[in-house]
Amino acid sequence: MEFALLVYGEERAWDDMSPTERQERYEANRAYGRDLAEAGVRVRYGARLARPDGAAGEDRATPGELELGGLWLIEVATEEEAREWARRMPVGPGNAVGLRRCDRPGAS
Repeated sequence: MEFALLVYGEERAWDDMSPTERQERYEANRAYGRDLAEAGVRVRYGARLARPDGAAGEDRATPGELELGGLWLIEVATEEEAREWARRMPVGPGNAVGLRRCDRPGAS
């Protein structure tokens, strides 16, 4: 089964991080990716999303609201396994992770 792990946060929180804090966040995500691979989870895609600039998309969040900032597309055997990986995702304070099953032709 394929699931999208959707990472939500406040853009300003990222802006307010020091370079060291940003590096720590990158390292935590790389470690998370390694954990997925070592567990045999197939990662079909993962990306930090570019900020909307009006040309490539529209973001309707207002200041203080969480915005979609990244995603991982994983393939696992069960929804419970996907939920466990969502719980383990390293996110910053005040951020959230959403979970959606992919519903597309050919997805197992």
